[in-house]
Amino acid sequence: MKTYWWLISLLWTGCNQQPEAIRYGQDACAHCRMIIADEKFGSELITQKGKIYKFDSIECLAAYLNQFSEKDIHSMWITDFKNPGQWVRADQAQFLQSSNVPSPMGMFLSGYSNAHDAHSMQKQFDGDVLNWQQVMTRVQSRHANQ
Repeated sequence: MKTYWWLISLLWTGCNQQPEAIRYGQDACAHCRMIIADEKFGSELITQKGKIYKFDSIECLAAYLNQFSEKDIHSMWITDFKNPGQWVRADQAQFLQSSNVPSPMGMFLSGYSNAHDAHSMQKQFDGDVLNWQQVMTRVQSRHANQ
């Protein structure tokens, strides 16, 4: 009987496909190892097996992707800058890169659940509105030049 419950528990926890709450001020970023402190920038990667990696910034998530093959990734999530605590799939989000909106790792990236919010922030703070593919290209380019 004990084996049966252990197996159910293992299957349930091993198949988690949703982001989990980041414990701000406690959890460390999987990429840079800094304590995740600002709830406007947290992000997560969930593997096909349900393992969750937490990050303190969008740029850390994008930089960490080279650790995985695409087939091993279930989903990637970012925190909506205007609604901290609300998760948005990275591939469905819009991003702003603006030197007037500092992010934890210095690439000035913030994420939004919709294009209206991203463009509204762009009008206020300048910068470039990007999709996820463009964010990954810019982050990978920056890391290649370091």
